[in-house]
Amino acid sequence: MAYAPEYEDLTVEDLPEYRTQFFKDHSKSIISTNDSPDVHFDASINPYRGCEHGCVYCYARPTHEYLGLSAGLDFETKIFVKENAPELLKNELSSKKWVPKLLGISGVTDCYQPIEKELKLTRGCLEVLADFRNPVGIITKNHLVTRDIDLLKKLRLYRASMVYLSLTTLDEDLRRKMEPR
Repeated sequence: MAYAPEYEDLTVEDLPEYRTQFFKDHSKSIISTNDSPDVHFDASINPYRGCEHGCVYCYARPTHEYLGLSAGLDFETKIFVKENAPELLKNELSSKKWVPKLLGISGVTDCYQPIEKELKLTRGCLEVLADFRNPVGIITKNHLVTRDIDLLKKLRLYRASMVYLSLTTLDEDLRRKMEPR
């Protein structure tokens, strides 16, 4: 990392406002797999690509480079939306090949980022998971997860829901530096 003294006194308020753009993601599947020993689920769904939260420490940023975009501002301002995520999920869970197992939501994006309030794709996926009684683990930092408490309770009846809520810091100045958007 290079030191740039001319930027030393900049604050978050000095940063320009960037408008988020949304693009349709034409994925033909929704469940992706991984073999990482660092996460306790080997299958996940992500209704979005990119994340408007813009956390500077996010490990998922490099995934935008696979799309020919930057891991920097593009990751947080060019969000790809899988509009048919619930339908894709229903199709995949209906397959005779599907063996029910824990599905993580938000392996590489926060499923409750700001646009979710309007699009409700995560909620749609949770409705499908509840219908199939398929276990789910959600990783988020957004209080919007409480909107879907009814579905999480329904899944909980079958011991099939977990929510991991991250709290970065109680220091507001530090939070603005780490999570400027």
